[in-house]
Order: sequence, then structure tokens, then C-alpha cells
Amino acid sequence: MARRTAKKAAHLTSRVTNGAVPKRRGPGRAIWLIAAGLIAGIAGGAFAFRMLVPPGEPEPAKVPQPQPDEILVREEPVEISTRMRPGEWTEESLQEHLENYKQQIRDMGAKESQIVTNVERTEAGAARVVVSWDRSRT
Repeated sequence: MARRTAKKAAHLTSRVTNGAVPKRRGPGRAIWLIAAGLIAGIAGGAFAFRMLVPPGEPEPAKVPQPQPDEILVREEPVEISTRMRPGEWTEESLQEHLENYKQQIRDMGAKESQIVTNVERTEAGAARVVVSWDRSRT
């Protein structure tokens, strides 16, 4: 059996004679320290966010702006046009462009009798497509 040395024995007897009970540091203290650190970190982050991001001004009440009955001036024509270089188009793609432009003008409110199309082909093989809405027609 091992005997205690005098140094260890004196140390133990001094605690007992003082009446102090040795404190046990266990997982409870570590959990408490971790929780306190987390709370301090969250509080610091919230404070930093409030300091860095200024409070916004309240938005003024939005009053809907009345839309005019017609945005475009009635007398002016509406025109959609494009120019295509030689080799960029075929007859089929040209017809698709024409129908697409006509549909866009129909969506603006034009009647079929008011839609005017003009296709110019050059000798070099280019094409210029113009689809317009002639408002003077009925």
C-alpha cells in the first residue's frame, strides 16, 4: 500500500482544518459559461446591427396616380421596324417577324384595317421591315 508523502498529507489536513470543502468543477459550470458566451455574442450582434443599419424613414402614403385613357398621342403613328442583313433572314422568318410586329400593334389597340406593313428588299439581299399603326384610317 502506498503511503502519502508529507507534502500531500499536509495539504489535505490544511483544507480539513480550515473547514473548506474542495469545489468540484464539473460539466455544469462549463455549460453555464458556454451559455453566457452565446448570450453575450447574440446581444453584441444585435447591438452592432442596430448601430450599423440606420432606421429607415417611414414611407409616405402611396397615392395611386390616375392613368390617362390613352398614353400615346392620337395623331402620331406607331411604328415597329427592323433591318436585316443579307443571310440573316429567310422568307419564313420574315413572315414571322411581320406577324409578331402586327400582333404587338394589335395588343396596343389597333384595328386590322389600321395596320400598315412595308417590306423593302435591297439588291444585296438585305430587308427592311416596317409595321405601323395608321390612326387616321378607320
